[in-house]
Amino acid sequence: MATPKELVAKIADLTGVPEGTVILHDRNLLNAGLRSEGLRGRGKSVVTYLDAANLLIAVAGSRNVKDSAKTVRDYADLKASTALSFDVGGQDVARGETFADALAALLEAVPASREDFAGDDAAWIDVSLFGPSPRAVIEYQKRGAKDVVKLQYDRAWKRGEAKPGAADLQFIAKFSQATIGHVGELLRGDPIE
Repeated sequence: MATPKELVAKIADLTGVPEGTVILHDRNLLNAGLRSEGLRGRGKSVVTYLDAANLLIAVAGSRNVKDSAKTVRDYADLKASTALSFDVGGQDVARGETFADALAALLEAVPASREDFAGDDAAWIDVSLFGPSPRAVIEYQKRGAKDVVKLQYDRAWKRGEAKPGAADLQFIAKFSQATIGHVGELLRGDPIE
């Protein structure tokens, strides 16, 4: 398992965002209760897969560091069009009802299937966050498959609630299986050489 400091350094390195900025995102999430509290004394503090997912959301989706917690609250609970499906011990396991859970599931699953992401017919994953109106998409293709799976994460609208009109401004933040795999490896405790 990784410490908060190791997670911050890894995400800064992989995303190209300055480490000081990622430290501030992490601190904001801790203060807002969106990251596990560290241990006191001689115990070694560790982060969870959900902590890492939240930090990735904050780093990728925040236009300003002061908005870290709001960004995670806006994106983490976006609902899935369909759930992710994983083969765990010969059984299909569905995860990812929310965007944060989907990211946490990918961080946990991708390192276990590292060999699927190498070679000519390699699997791939792209994660995109759209704003200013929060929406996310996870696209992936399994090794050797012909079809691309596209999962959309959007806000659940209540009956009678007005949806915002189409905005002319849109920003997109995107990362791939490279970030997911390396962060997942760090959390598992066996980093890629």
